[in-house]
Amino acid sequence: MEGSFARQAGDALIWKTIQLASTKGLFFVRTLILARLLAPADFGLFAIALSAVGFFLTITELGMVPALVQRREAEETHYDGAWSVGMLRALGVSAVLVAAAPVIAHLFAEPRAATILRVLAAKPLIDAIASIRVAELLRELKYRRLALVSLSAAAVETVVSIAFATTLGVWALVAGALAGGAAGVVVSYIVAPYRPRLVLDAHAIQPLIRFGRWVFLTAVVAVGANSLTQLVISRQLGASELGLYFLATKLAFAPYELATQISGEVAFPLFARIQSDRALVEKAFQAILVGTVTFLLPVYVLLISLAPWFVQDVLGGRWSGTGPLIQVLGLAGLVSLFGEVCVPLFRGLGHPKWVVVLELIQSSLVVALLWSVVSRYGAVGAALAWLTGLGVSQVLHYWVARWLLESPLAGVWRPLALVSTASLVGAAIAVALSQILDGLLGFVVAVNLASVVTGILVWIFDRRFTLGLGSILRQTFPKIAGLIRVAPGT
Repeated sequence: MEGSFARQAGDALIWKTIQLASTKGLFFVRTLILARLLAPADFGLFAIALSAVGFFLTITELGMVPALVQRREAEETHYDGAWSVGMLRALGVSAVLVAAAPVIAHLFAEPRAATILRVLAAKPLIDAIASIRVAELLRELKYRRLALVSLSAAAVETVVSIAFATTLGVWALVAGALAGGAAGVVVSYIVAPYRPRLVLDAHAIQPLIRFGRWVFLTAVVAVGANSLTQLVISRQLGASELGLYFLATKLAFAPYELATQISGEVAFPLFARIQSDRALVEKAFQAILVGTVTFLLPVYVLLISLAPWFVQDVLGGRWSGTGPLIQVLGLAGLVSLFGEVCVPLFRGLGHPKWVVVLELIQSSLVVALLWSVVSRYGAVGAALAWLTGLGVSQVLHYWVARWLLESPLAGVWRPLALVSTASLVGAAIAVALSQILDGLLGFVVAVNLASVVTGILVWIFDRRFTLGLGSILRQTFPKIAGLIRVAPGT
């Protein structure tokens, strides 16, 4: 990939990385502070309401934004139609949530969640108002502007939720979510100006729905399994145990979501634009896979290794049951990284149905295991069910990738093996230090030293064994290569 297109991809990844690092950093700080200020039951009640909102949003999602991104030429009528469909959908979802709140709370065996759900039902409406022109920024890889939207929302949510935590309890989480959504809407119109028009033009909407239906089906299957998991935990174990699981998933899947957003939001338009050149697609896929695993594997190995000390020294004693959950879910997130890079590949090459099929197989396996493993092992059982489902799914993702590309994993095994070695050495150092140095300061020292050691070892391996990590960055994302001063010979 050369020239202006390569520079665009490089710029996009730089700004996407800045955006994700900042938003995930704010999320991490917010979570740690709120874990000290709120009880597990507060997180559990919020998780019930958030799960219900997410479920109804997903089963009505028509994939308007991805369809606009994938479409080669989107006209004004397409944007107006997509925004109009989004607004009508949000109105319907909010109305259903308000009316069904008592029934949903009863299903989760937690009547206190009904009032929370009625208030949180305003969030779909707030989000739907946002400028639909952000889809144009996504297609053109203009992540500098997009970063402002997510950063503003994350910052406002963090400030509001923490400011009111001691006085409002669980309602601080609700207030933060609503305030953050409103901030994102305002900034979306600043970075992507658009004059909303309620226009329902069937000629403009139908092509978008034809593509978006596969995004819709994928999301329905995924959210169904996630919602059922939380429902089973709530009914069998209660809101407090659900709060432990909710926090564990947020922490353990934070790196996983990072990979999803980088691979999906940057790689999807990238693959869509180069889909006619399969050799270039294969090269880009391998580069994104190696780059994703190189950055996230050390994070996951540290997370899994240090989870017990993290819970003890950072979260506090009332979250003691979260450690094993973080470890199992962290392993599940690590296992799933390959599939997350495959998803934008399948969609970008015009095969979104395979994403649906694989998600359905994965979720079906999780659901089949769920009730029995939760009864036997508690919330950890739910995590084990997801680990099993994701593990089987990765094998199937490989076979589909092998059908689309000649050699999807050619040349990736040696760099990944050596990155794994460096990650394990760094984690071993962190575990040893965490047993010598007590408290939060000791934990921070252990994590930072392990990160430095891992980074140095990866650099040494890259130079000594000619892994090509620098070459991947230089050829695929030249702006990043220049940013970190990758030498021509690496």
